[in-house]
Amino acid sequence: MFERVEVYPYQRKQEQDKQDNDNRYPAGRGKNRRVKKIAGLRIKDVAGQVALLVAGFLLGRAVLLGELLPFGAAFVAAVFAVYREYALAALLGAVLGLVYVATGWNLALHIITLVAVAAAALSLPGRSRNARFLKGTVVFVILVLAGTGYAAVTGPTTYDYVRVLFESVFAGLLTAAYLGALEGLRQAAGHEPVAAEKVFCVALFLASLVAGAGQIRWGMMSPGGMLAGFVVITAGYVGGAGLGAAAGAVMGVLPGLVYSVAPAALGAFAFAGFLGGLARGLGRVGTVGGFMLANTLLTVYLGSSPGIISVLAETAGAALVFLLVPAAVLNGLKEYLPSMGLFVAAQRPAAGRNEMGVAGKIRRWGAVFEEISRAYDQVSGSLEPKQKCGDRRLIFSELQNMVCAGCALHRVCWERELLNTSRCLERCLEIVNNNGRVETEDLDDNLRRRCSRTGELVMGVNCLYRLHRMNRFWENRMQESRRLASEQLRGMHGVIEQLARGMEAESEPWHRLAEYYKQELKHSGVPVVSLALYPCPRGCEVEVNMPACGGGKKCVYDVAPLLSRLSGENLTPAGRDCLHMRKDDFCSFRLYPHLKFRLKLGVTGCAGKGSAVSGDSHAILPLNDGRLAIMLSDGMGSGPAAAAESRAALTLLQQMLQTGFGRDVAIRTINSLMMRRLPEDNFATVDMCVADLYAGKAELVKIGAPPSFLVRQNRVEVIRSNSLPVGIVDEINIFSVSRDIKGDDMLIMVTDGVIDAYRETGDGKEWISSVLGEIIDLPPQEVADLILRLAQSGAGEGRRPPDDMTVLVARVEEV
Repeated sequence: MFERVEVYPYQRKQEQDKQDNDNRYPAGRGKNRRVKKIAGLRIKDVAGQVALLVAGFLLGRAVLLGELLPFGAAFVAAVFAVYREYALAALLGAVLGLVYVATGWNLALHIITLVAVAAAALSLPGRSRNARFLKGTVVFVILVLAGTGYAAVTGPTTYDYVRVLFESVFAGLLTAAYLGALEGLRQAAGHEPVAAEKVFCVALFLASLVAGAGQIRWGMMSPGGMLAGFVVITAGYVGGAGLGAAAGAVMGVLPGLVYSVAPAALGAFAFAGFLGGLARGLGRVGTVGGFMLANTLLTVYLGSSPGIISVLAETAGAALVFLLVPAAVLNGLKEYLPSMGLFVAAQRPAAGRNEMGVAGKIRRWGAVFEEISRAYDQVSGSLEPKQKCGDRRLIFSELQNMVCAGCALHRVCWERELLNTSRCLERCLEIVNNNGRVETEDLDDNLRRRCSRTGELVMGVNCLYRLHRMNRFWENRMQESRRLASEQLRGMHGVIEQLARGMEAESEPWHRLAEYYKQELKHSGVPVVSLALYPCPRGCEVEVNMPACGGGKKCVYDVAPLLSRLSGENLTPAGRDCLHMRKDDFCSFRLYPHLKFRLKLGVTGCAGKGSAVSGDSHAILPLNDGRLAIMLSDGMGSGPAAAAESRAALTLLQQMLQTGFGRDVAIRTINSLMMRRLPEDNFATVDMCVADLYAGKAELVKIGAPPSFLVRQNRVEVIRSNSLPVGIVDEINIFSVSRDIKGDDMLIMVTDGVIDAYRETGDGKEWISSVLGEIIDLPPQEVADLILRLAQSGAGEGRRPPDDMTVLVARVEEV
């Protein structure tokens, strides 16, 4: 019993101590955990609010096409739908951004619109099946109602209503895109898989931030330039050359619509991202080095000294930020890219159908750009500058109100003698148009005797005429801005279409099939470096890169038959002849399924006197959908400098066409690039033929180039243009003509050295036409050699021609 008494108190004491300890120490640890958790949440909340405040500020101050403000409303609607707990920070940031770019009633209107958009977003359900469409439509309706109401009160014009419509359309589309971007960022933060379309929305959102930050400068640097460089470097490192080039194109196009950016920036950013992605095998340093190398070279090639220093500073800042990003963050980004690449899975048809929809959605995004571009073309056509007679009537009306109002003879001049008064004022306008101003002595005698305000009348005519000339100038500039925006949007459609094709080609089934073809070629003794398959409506196009065979035509006799047997399709190259004659070069060619035509090519040339290097350059470029581009360029003068000019023009033209840019955008970009180079008076001609070997059509484009010759049977058609070469004037006239082609047709393209060979004798280009009718049956290479020898003989026996000469001949053959 004693033992029991001794034991129980001891046990109770131990249990009480244990209970006290259990109640004491866990409570302390739990309190510490709660404090740390609350502190972490507060830091996270503050960081989120600051990020949305800055993003709202940048997007609120971004002005699209000089007068549209769709970014702020779209961002506020998206934030109130996804991050409602931080939404007030985004609204405040957007309002602060508007303060920098709007004033007066216009500022008040846009602030009220932001509040209305926020209220509408709060009233709508957070998650629904058609949330993006619903919220985008609501934003569109609010902006239309607010904008049209304001325009109706302040004196409406057709242009005001069109401007409101475009601002509302852009805001609605951007709302859907920003919703996808914010949802994708939230999923990425939660380590959830992100769909490919949301990755594209995130890229569009980042491009919008770059556009908003583009006009802010810190000394030599711009945060927009640094952010754009960082995004392009990261895309190249994470996704390789393709994603780097696509990110560079997006970062170049959207800022170009917000603030003034040279058209060459599109190609510069895309090329820098492409080169950075190619060097990602060397790690982060390699990616940064490739990006900086490309950006530095193109900047030196394009800009002036202050611009070079500014771009180099922004590039260095972006590279430094990229190198400071933790490796875990970049590796986490790579985890989301495989979802963009696997579009088709042979073992899973259902999943394959869903993944194929990603490329289709991207194509639909491109179609949106195309439709907006067409709308801009229609608006540009409907808003033509006023006619001259309309300007005169307006000047007469303003003169009547400004000068003649209150005059005792007002009814005499403007009612009884209206015809004579109008004739006198028309003569005054003709005088001021010819001489720059009109004097009192230039007035009609009857009007001068009758009018008591001749001094005010003359001053009014001079001032109003100058004012209307200024208005006409700015109307033309607006027309040019709309045309440029339309071309940029159309170019963006081509880039997105090319991106969709590339995504399909990199899918797992096509990649496995390409590796199989590559191994089969290697087993057959063909040393293939790379092989890619591109699905197309007619089957599958094959792009092959291999060491050049020195004219052995392995592409025709070895590669094409083997791949035709493996694929079951009749694959043929677009050109029958090989132009890669040097054995140390690599040859890249494309095989097309079931071609109707192909070209047999011949080219030759020689340098003019004074240099052993010819200033002429030529290129053959296979394009998508059975198209083959033949290009010829003549640089100014002769020698290495002229060769560098022509080669640079053709290289950039090839890269932009391969990326998916349209012909006009590519040529205007090259013209802008060559106009802004440091050495003055640099220009080059561009002579290009794009042959559609399925449809049997050829489009010839000439920019300052000499005539070309199209031979069919015994008839010779001379195709000429009067446009200036690229690099001379800002506004370039692009001459193009389309012709149907048939079997045995022959196209001859020459440089001006060949045309001018017999100019002293007065023959000019007629001598080529007379010769071509007699040598139509010769092979293309023999035709080119014969024309060159005849042109050289025109310079005299034993003498070198005064200018470089190049002859390029293409004969159409039926497959």
